[in-house]
This record gives sequence, C-alpha cells and structure tokens, in this order.
Amino acid sequence: MEKGKDRASKLYFSDPERAREIVRLALKRMGVNAELTDLTIEDPVVSFMDTKISIEKLLDKLYKITLSNDESSTFCLMGLENQSKFDAHMLIRAGITSLLIYDWKLSLKEELKPVFIVVLNMSEGEWKGPTRLEDYFSKEDLELLGPLMVNVRMLVIDPHGMGEEEMDGLKTDLDLVLKVIKYKSDKDAFCGYISSEERFKKLDEVTAKLVAELASVDIDGGGNAVCKAIEDLIKDSKEEGISETIFKLRRDGLLNREVAAGRLGLSVEEYIKREDKYFS
Repeated sequence: MEKGKDRASKLYFSDPERAREIVRLALKRMGVNAELTDLTIEDPVVSFMDTKISIEKLLDKLYKITLSNDESSTFCLMGLENQSKFDAHMLIRAGITSLLIYDWKLSLKEELKPVFIVVLNMSEGEWKGPTRLEDYFSKEDLELLGPLMVNVRMLVIDPHGMGEEEMDGLKTDLDLVLKVIKYKSDKDAFCGYISSEERFKKLDEVTAKLVAELASVDIDGGGNAVCKAIEDLIKDSKEEGISETIFKLRRDGLLNREVAAGRLGLSVEEYIKREDKYFS
C-alpha cells in the first residue's frame, strides 16, 4: 500500500498547478516575501563520490522555482518528499539530499542556489521529530561549543496542525487531499467530511487515486475501506468520467444511442434521460 501512495502522490504533484500550490504553501510557511513567477520540474541523476544516485531514491519531486519581488528576482531548488509515516531519519536524509544536489550543480559548473527540502506529512498523526539538526543536541553542548559547523533544516507541511481557513484558501483540490490526511484517523469525522463535500463526486482520476490510497481504500475490489462513503464516491467519480466521454462521443456523431447505452449498461430510454440531463 505504501508503494501505491508513493506512486499516486508523485503523479499528483507532477501536475504543474498542484506543484505551484504546494510550493506556494511552503514559501508562505517559510516566511518568504516574494512571488512565485515560474516553476519547472527537475529530474537529475546526482553524481557523488563516483556513484550515480537517482533523485527518485531521495525525493518524490524536485522543482526549480523562480521568485521575484519589486526589486529583484532569483531562483532556488525545492525538493518535495511525501511521508506516509514518521521517520526520525528524514532530517538526516534532507541534509544528505541537499549536499548531493549542491554537488550535482557544482559538477555542472553552475552557480549554487539554495536548496530547500519540504516534507508533506501524510501519516496518521502529527509529525513528532525535530525539523532542525541543532534540535537533536543539548542546550549545554551548543552553549559550550557554539553553533554547529553544519546545520540542516527541513520544512514539514503537517495537515494535522493546519486550520480550516488556511486549507480552504488553496486554489486547487489540494485542500481535499490535506483534509483527507487530517481526518482519516477519525472515522466519524472522516466519513462526515467525505459525505458533505460535493467535490468528491467529481474527482479527476489522479486525485481519486491519491485519496483512495490515503484512505486505504481498494477502489477495484472493496478492500479495507475506512468508510463505505468514500469508496462509493470514488467509484461514482470514475463512472461519471466514463459517462461524460461517451456523451461527448455521441454528440460528435461517433456513437449511436444503442451502442452508447450498451457501453454504460443502460436501456436506451434511461440513456436518453441521462444524456439530456448532462447537456442541459
């Protein structure tokens, strides 16, 4: 199931608009006072100590983002890792990943720009560990020896601690994903949210797959559903997408009504009613 979540989340955040949304959310939480003006998805193979390491082994996504304000513009790299469970080693991985990316850029003889690692907490509860390396050390050690020569930090986007207003302010359907993560450990709250949110009836396939994986729902075989409501809504969403395609093929004269009705398992009379309702 974890591999399914990984594949579904990578696909979800490959969409440029959703990528911009999660990057804007991260920049806001970092306190960056600049506008995101451009975003491209990087796909490097990082070379370090004569070893080829695919960035996919370290991060789910790596974005090159351009930022600007009234006075200047610059760019940086932002890595996104979607974590299905808390990992105490994630901070160390973030540091290693950043250094590998810096080394990769040096090997290309490019100017170094800051690298930021963002973790989206998709687990059942709040993120438990430090987000800065210095937090692992005692206050006495830091006072005696001074600041660390090398420090590491990462940004954790944790839906469990986010308010409704912040999530509702998002422009894509990322708010649906974040709320599924937030509510999924409470069956009553989760099912209540799923049943009351009309947009779950019209999910696109990419979002439907990610929501199903996050909620541990097997949409093809029933599976271990958190609640029946989400399984039904996801199936309805997929079926509605198929219906829309057939209606449009009918409109363009590529199918007759008998064939279209047969594809949907409907009588011709019932098909006509649904087609009329769709185009009205």
